[in-house]
Amino acid sequence: MAATLAVFAAMLVLMVVRPRRWSEAWWTMLAAAAMLSLGLVTPHDALGVILSGKNALLFLLSLLMLSLLVGKSGFFDWAAIHCARVARGDAHSLYRNAFVAGAIITAILSLDTTAVMLTPVLLALVKRLKVPAAPYVVLCAFVANVGSLALPISNLTNLLFADAFHQTFAAFAARMLAPQLVALAATYGILRWHFRSDLLRSFDLEPLPEPASVVQNPGYFLLCIAVLGAVLIGYFVAPLMGLEPYVFAFAGSAVLAVAGVLARRVHVHAVRDIAWDLFPFVIGLFIAVQGLENLGIVGVESGWLESMRAGSPMRILAAAGATAFASNIMNNLPAALIARSVLLRSHAHMGTVLAALVGADVGPMVTPFGSLATMLVLAFARRDGVEVRTGRLVLLGLWAAPVIVALTAFTLALSFVLVH
Repeated sequence: MAATLAVFAAMLVLMVVRPRRWSEAWWTMLAAAAMLSLGLVTPHDALGVILSGKNALLFLLSLLMLSLLVGKSGFFDWAAIHCARVARGDAHSLYRNAFVAGAIITAILSLDTTAVMLTPVLLALVKRLKVPAAPYVVLCAFVANVGSLALPISNLTNLLFADAFHQTFAAFAARMLAPQLVALAATYGILRWHFRSDLLRSFDLEPLPEPASVVQNPGYFLLCIAVLGAVLIGYFVAPLMGLEPYVFAFAGSAVLAVAGVLARRVHVHAVRDIAWDLFPFVIGLFIAVQGLENLGIVGVESGWLESMRAGSPMRILAAAGATAFASNIMNNLPAALIARSVLLRSHAHMGTVLAALVGADVGPMVTPFGSLATMLVLAFARRDGVEVRTGRLVLLGLWAAPVIVALTAFTLALSFVLVH
């Protein structure tokens, strides 16, 4: 037990500290190697846990490819400039528009896309407009997490749960629509209030280029929008065709890749721009979490969960709160993996399953390492010379996260009371 806990704790610390600025993937893979070499996880267990997440990993790859190809069209720059143009110099309107854009991008292209692609674009925009950058850094971190409830594709944790509990794309989206809207409304209200003094200033539109100026090939740009729409429809019809939804994402990526090459917007070396280190990061976490599960944690937590009435509002709130707390302590992906095993073993009610996702998606906003998306957003901000003080972020998260999680979980519980 001591060895497993020591390896896991060391992995978490190194992920946060990042000695020599090495990627987080190094530390999860080293932890996995230590677990295997010490006999804390068997090769058979490691292979099994990786295979159990293969659909989620394939979906992640397809989304990363799709996001990269859409980015080559100038879509994210175009969207950011439009946010500013529509705001007409009003800083409050700009903040609202950026929040809405982040929520849409997170829902359709995943929170990693918001963190990796939208964050740098927004930072460049606010620097150009000479408005305070810190509120937009926090916006990106919050909306990437909070906005990732809507669809299975919005977050890797959603993919892992939807696959394990056999939730179709449509069923997941229908059940999570109301909680997602409540979570977004609560988050926007909190951020607007928290940064009220930073958003008083107006801004000059003069430095902004026209949106069309960042679209180098209008044909490819329009094709990207059409393909995104077609792929989104494909996600819903995939179960009717007996296909995995990621088939449509790969198909859309293939169309955009060919069209991008022909339009000279995409080059072969673009494959290097995909965030490949996400895969060893996730695989290493799979194996490290398996080591924790081998300690019997799953059995203990399953017993606690089974002591409450199935589908009760108290059980839903408890599941959301427990996963949110664990996410801020150990990062939301390992917390979600443990929660998934607990819920599978206890044959949990779907309300409890989705509540755990609320905690894993919406909850990790207290600590900077609560989710990989938050870590990426803060890393991009530091790279651009914008430092968001950790203490200020933690103080905001300490009261904002419980409020948002509670409201979202309550909405989810109410939906199960009204519609079984």
